[in-house]
Amino acid sequence: MNDRLHFVNPDTCRGDGICAAVCPEQILELVNGKAATVRERAPRCILCGQCVAACPTQSLRMPELPEETFGELKKLPFGYDEFLAFLRRRRSVRVFKPDPVSEQMRERILEAASTAPIGFPPHSTEVVVIDRREELDFLLRELVKDYTWMVNGFSNPLFRGMIRLTKGAEIFRAFQNHALEIAKRNNELYLRDGTDRYTYHAPMLMLFHGSRWAMSYEENAHLVCHHAMLAAVSLGLGTTILGIVPPIVDQSKVLRSRYGIPRENKVVTSLILGHPKYKYRRAIRRSLAGVRVV
Repeated sequence: MNDRLHFVNPDTCRGDGICAAVCPEQILELVNGKAATVRERAPRCILCGQCVAACPTQSLRMPELPEETFGELKKLPFGYDEFLAFLRRRRSVRVFKPDPVSEQMRERILEAASTAPIGFPPHSTEVVVIDRREELDFLLRELVKDYTWMVNGFSNPLFRGMIRLTKGAEIFRAFQNHALEIAKRNNELYLRDGTDRYTYHAPMLMLFHGSRWAMSYEENAHLVCHHAMLAAVSLGLGTTILGIVPPIVDQSKVLRSRYGIPRENKVVTSLILGHPKYKYRRAIRRSLAGVRVV
């Protein structure tokens, strides 16, 4: 049986209905004891692949998702206690050895990042990896230059009004209450002795960006960044998610062009990575701001 989105092998399909049950769009059904596509619902397929992934007899195929898209799942190698212990190992690292992050590590981090859940397929997140020292130094100079311009401009009431009007009240308050003082201090330190409080002289930086017209593009980028961060920690690297870098890259014509960021894309978040210079001996327990069970 050959459908637009699904091919079902009638010889191995046992008609258990699992594929139909897991489909979030109810695109599959059982016909004469075999799985089949509901043709009028087929255009609603979001290419999540759950039907293929859940089929116990591997009787289902989707042309839009090649067979190499799927892989066998192994038994979970750890329990909750081990998982929590791993999470507590993560620290925001800002002091790195000068050693570069290897290409193999980079590829493994990106492989893990690609497994992040997405709001709506296909993936909307793109990644820029910067790992050449001269390029990282160039980015640092651009950050200092553009933040200097913003700090100086913020003393002008007309400039403040323009920022509030174009960026919105939330972004305006965030910059006024937090980023303004941070940028002032960062720039003072850089001009004094070259101290880098923007990227911390990390040997690698990743920028995560996505199309503004894609559904959940910001959430997708944050999830991809988070997966990359945890993958790096599993490899013994240190990381920190940076919120002060993306706004400058996003509004800079020089940096957008230099890093091939499409016009419709927004730079959402960034991650620095490297071999930590110091080893942490104790975990730090944190709590949520609040929990209410209703």
